[in-house]
Amino acid sequence: MKFTSRLVIPAGFLVIAGAVIWSAFVVEEPTRQSLLINLGTEIIGIILTVAVVEYFFERRKNLERGRQVAWSALHAVEHAVWVWQGGPRSIETDQLLGILGAVTDESPLPDFTQNLLLGIGTRAKQALHNEDKALASMPHLMLGYEELSRLNAIREGGKVKPSKRVAEILQLATRNLARALQLSDEPMPARLIRYVDSTAEAQELRYFGGSVDGGGNSPGAPRRISETGGLFS
Repeated sequence: MKFTSRLVIPAGFLVIAGAVIWSAFVVEEPTRQSLLINLGTEIIGIILTVAVVEYFFERRKNLERGRQVAWSALHAVEHAVWVWQGGPRSIETDQLLGILGAVTDESPLPDFTQNLLLGIGTRAKQALHNEDKALASMPHLMLGYEELSRLNAIREGGKVKPSKRVAEILQLATRNLARALQLSDEPMPARLIRYVDSTAEAQELRYFGGSVDGGGNSPGAPRRISETGGLFS
């Protein structure tokens, strides 16, 4: 309804302006002709000005919304990767990409982690339909959400996608979100990232509560990623 009124009102004024200018050529009095022509062109000028202002207002609104949905998606990915792989609780995009790049198929995907990722995929799929203007307002943002929407099918057919494939989807999505927000899209070397532990026990602690960010010999004790992508104490 709102979109229709935005079209109908300017179109109505354009019709009025056209009628005024047309009437100028019907009358024979030069003074009235000049007055009607000036009035018609003035109405057209006002319509064009309003249209330009409306365009920039709408563009700014979509950009602001685009940044909101970009940050929302990035924070959701950050949380899901932290539950799945560990690492620092507050993380930058280069660290996030480094962690994801080191994931192997040996990294377990418990049901609760799968559900976390499925939720991100579902929300991304919904946003592609409901937030299309916001997503189209920033380069790379739509691509990021398209990648995230693929998480909606990680358990399709009753078979879970391999962990490395899931990590690749998250990595592509993170890279596009980072580019949209003008953040780093280069992965940090995996060997520099601390507190990574993708064991099922550690994931359970992070998801349901508890901490694995300390030392010790407990099953959830943090480990660092090797350069080859494996884990070592």
